Amino acid sequence: MGPSLLLQRFDELSHSNAVAVRDGLGALSFAELAAGAHALARRLQAEGLGGQRVALLAPQDRSWLLGFWAVLLAGGVVVPLSPLHPAREQEFFFRESRAAALLVAEPLALAMDGSRQLSFRASEQTPPTSAGSAATAPAGDAERAVALILYTSGTTGKPKGVLISHRNVFEGARTLREAWGISSSDRVLHTLPLHHVHGICVSLLCAFLAGAPTEMLPRYDPERVLEAAARSSVLMGVPTQHVRLVQYLDGLADGAERQRAIGHLRGQRLITSGSAALPETLGRRLEALTGQYPLERYGMTEVGIVIGNPLSGPRQPGSCGQPLPRCQIRIVDDGGADVEPGQPGEIWIAAPTVFEGYDGDEAATRAAFGDGRFFKSGDTAVWTPEGYVKILGRTSVDIIKSGGYKLSALELEEHLREHAWVSDVAVLGVPDEIWGESVLAVVVPSASVLESGEGLAAEQLRSWMKERVASYKVPKRVLLRTELPRNAMGKVQKPALLAQLRDDTSGRGQS
Repeated sequence: MGPSLLLQRFDELSHSNAVAVRDGLGALSFAELAAGAHALARRLQAEGLGGQRVALLAPQDRSWLLGFWAVLLAGGVVVPLSPLHPAREQEFFFRESRAAALLVAEPLALAMDGSRQLSFRASEQTPPTSAGSAATAPAGDAERAVALILYTSGTTGKPKGVLISHRNVFEGARTLREAWGISSSDRVLHTLPLHHVHGICVSLLCAFLAGAPTEMLPRYDPERVLEAAARSSVLMGVPTQHVRLVQYLDGLADGAERQRAIGHLRGQRLITSGSAALPETLGRRLEALTGQYPLERYGMTEVGIVIGNPLSGPRQPGSCGQPLPRCQIRIVDDGGADVEPGQPGEIWIAAPTVFEGYDGDEAATRAAFGDGRFFKSGDTAVWTPEGYVKILGRTSVDIIKSGGYKLSALELEEHLREHAWVSDVAVLGVPDEIWGESVLAVVVPSASVLESGEGLAAEQLRSWMKERVASYKVPKRVLLRTELPRNAMGKVQKPALLAQLRDDTSGRGQS
C-alpha cells in the first residue's frame, strides 16, 4: 500500500526550492524542510516510535512544521500541545491521548513524570539531498489513517479527542484552495495558535499544500501584523484579532504611519474571519479600512470548513455563506426533517472532511451522527432566501465561543469546584462585543467564606484558575449568588439564571 494523498503531496513539494516558511530564523525552502522532516522521522523510527501517537510541543515557527511532518512520515499520529497552556493542561492532553512520547522543540520543555521525551532544534539543517520519498505508509487504509488528534470541548465537560484522518487534512486544504483561490502565488500571514483546526488546517496546512510561502509570527501583535502585511496577500484571523487590529489603527497618532498600515491591509487579496461570529459593526469598520468585507465561513474541529461566503460575489454580513465544494449541508428540525428557509434547525453535515470519530468513545461517535452519515453540529441556524446559512447560536448552553475558541462551561465548572471557597458554580457565556462571548462564573460561596464575613476575592479565584487552564478559558468576571436556579432533577437552569442576571443588570445591578 502506498502513501496517502497527503504524503504524496508532501513528496511532490519536497523537490521544490521555493520558500515554504519564513520566521524569526529566516526563510526555509520546501526541499530544506522536507530534508529536516525526513531526518527527524528516521530518528523517530530508530527510537521505536514509528506508527505511534506522538505529542508535539513546538512554538509557532518552522519547528512545528518539522515535527508535524516527521511524525506523519514515520507513520504516526500527531497530538499537538500548546505552549499557551499551563503544564497541568498539557499533561492532561498528553495522558488522555495515550501518546507514546513527547516530541519537543528546544528551548521549550515540559516536565512530566514517566513520560518519554525527545527534543530537536529547528535550526539544525540537513542537506536537501538527504530527503527521500514519503518514508512510511500508515497501516491499513492510508486515507483513513489518523493524522491528528485535536481536542474539542463537549457537553460532557471533558474534552473529546477528535480523530482527523489523512484524507480529512488533504480534502480540507483542497476545498479551501478551490473556494478561496489559494495558490503558490499567494503569501499567507499566519498568526493563529497551532493546537486547533483553524490554525493548523485552515491556515498553515492549506497554504503549505498549495505550495504557498507562509510567514509565521510567534504570537498575534497588531504592529507586527501590519508590518508583515506588506509582504502578504492572505490574512486569516478571528474577530478578537480583528478588534485589536482596528483598535491599534485607531490609536495611531501619526497620520502617515496610519495610511501606510492601511495600505498594507488594502494589499491583501483575501481577509477571512472565523471561529466565532463577526459583529457586523466590526465587519463594516474592516471593510472601510481594507476595501473588503472579511470572508466569514463556518466550520468546527470535527468537520473542518464546510460553509463560506463567496470569494467573488456578495458576502452577507451575519451569514457564514453557502456550502463549499463537496459539502452537503442540511438544516433539520427535532425530528430530522429538513426545514424551510427562515425556519430554525440544527446544522447537519456530510463532507470528505468529516472526522473519523471521537477517540476511544464509540457511543459519542454514534450519537454525533444523525442518520449514520450526517454529523450533527449542535449549532442552530436558518437558510436565508438566497441560500446562505445564518447561525443563530449553540444548541447547547454549555458551549461558549469566546475569542475564536470553543469552551466547555462544564469543564470550567469542574475546575472551579475544586477550590475551597466554591460551594456551587455555573459558568455561562454572555454577549461581548470584542470576544463574541465572554466567560462568566456565577459562584455560590462555601460556608467557611460566608462565616468569615470576608467575602470571596474574585481576582484571587481568577489567578488560581490561571494555574489550571489556558488564560482564554479563565472567567472574565465572577459574580456571587446565594443559590442557583435548579429543576426537579437538580440540574442548574442556565437560561433562567441568565434571565435573572439580565433583570439584575436592568434593575438593581449586579453584586
